[in-house]
Amino acid sequence: MMTIAVPDHLVTVEEWDALEDVNPRMRYELVDGNVVLSPRPALDHQDVIGTLVAALRKQRPPGHRVLPEPELAIDLGPWPTIRVPDVVVSGPIDSGAQRVGSADAKLVVEVVSPGSRRTDRVAKLSEYQDVGIPAYWIIDPAAVDDSRFVAYELVGGAYKEVARGSGVVSLERPFPVSIDVDELLTLD
Repeated sequence: MMTIAVPDHLVTVEEWDALEDVNPRMRYELVDGNVVLSPRPALDHQDVIGTLVAALRKQRPPGHRVLPEPELAIDLGPWPTIRVPDVVVSGPIDSGAQRVGSADAKLVVEVVSPGSRRTDRVAKLSEYQDVGIPAYWIIDPAAVDDSRFVAYELVGGAYKEVARGSGVVSLERPFPVSIDVDELLTLD
C-alpha cells in the first residue's frame, strides 16, 4: 500500500511541482494553496472522456489542441489554484509546457462523477468564468433529464447557457463542432 504525505500547509506552485510519491488512484488538484484529493475517475467516466476527445480531434481546425486531463492554471499567485479538468481545448502551447494557462484554454469540459456534481456545476463554473475561459461544458452521465449535457459560452464576462440536452448538439466554440450526446454517453 502506497502512502503519500499531503502537505499540512498552504502549498506554492514550486512545492506543487515538487510533490512526489503521488497515489495513481487519486486525482490531485490545488485550490487556493490547498491540496485536494479525489478518487480517479471510474472506467465509464474515462470512456466518455476518450470518446469526446476523439470527436473533438476529428473536428478541430489547425492550431488547436485537445488534451485529456491536463493541469490547468487558474491562479499561480501566492496561494495557487491548479485544476485538472477532464478535457481542455487550447490554442498552441509550448511542447515542453507542464500545464495549460487559463488564457490558452478555449474550452474546458468536466464529466460529473459521484461526489463532484457541486464542484463541477458551481465552483469550477465560477472559476473558469472568472478567468475568462470562453466555453465550458458539463457532461453528467448519471443525469436523467436534459442536464446530461450543458454548454456555456462567455458573454460579457459571464457564462450564458447555449445548449442543453441530448441528440446532436452543434456549437460555435471553441470552433464549429457537433457532438452526438447520446453516442457520447452510450457505453459498450
